[in-house]
Amino acid sequence: MKHIQRLISMLILPVLFSFMAFGCQKKEAECPFTTITWNDTLDDIQSLEGEPAETYDSVYDGTTYTFKKEYDGLDGTIKYMFDDREKLVCLSWMYETDNSDDLKDVYDKLHGEAEDMLGESGFKFKSDKFADMSTPGDVWYLETGNVSLTAMDTSEVKAVQYTFLHPDVSEEKPE
Repeated sequence: MKHIQRLISMLILPVLFSFMAFGCQKKEAECPFTTITWNDTLDDIQSLEGEPAETYDSVYDGTTYTFKKEYDGLDGTIKYMFDDREKLVCLSWMYETDNSDDLKDVYDKLHGEAEDMLGESGFKFKSDKFADMSTPGDVWYLETGNVSLTAMDTSEVKAVQYTFLHPDVSEEKPE
């Protein structure tokens, strides 16, 4: 009987350790609109995307490079933002339209895909705290970097922006 108990213990322990290790892994957000990673350089980006359509100062004291980029069958713009040390810290894809219904449909589709990948965020701009805002948005606060999805619907701009931030420039979840 002790031999059977020992055998069962030897079989169960590796299984339990496997489940514990799997359950303790960080939730990783893989950027769906580019294969570029945080370790890539501007040269890597240009090899993938070509010459930038536009460049300007980034909010991280470096440079932003924009490229036309189709994602999910939609024509949009991808932005690669660098900090002052020429480190890639932000990947962002933006879709613009002139139709509010189209904007909502695109936002809902991207939001569903993000939730499939990351689960519910637990923080929505359209919550009671932000009830006065007219456009939807959501943020996933992850150890591997924040992910945000926002929409802006004004008379002048109708856009959805899907953003992945490096952990170095991500903020903690507000209380």
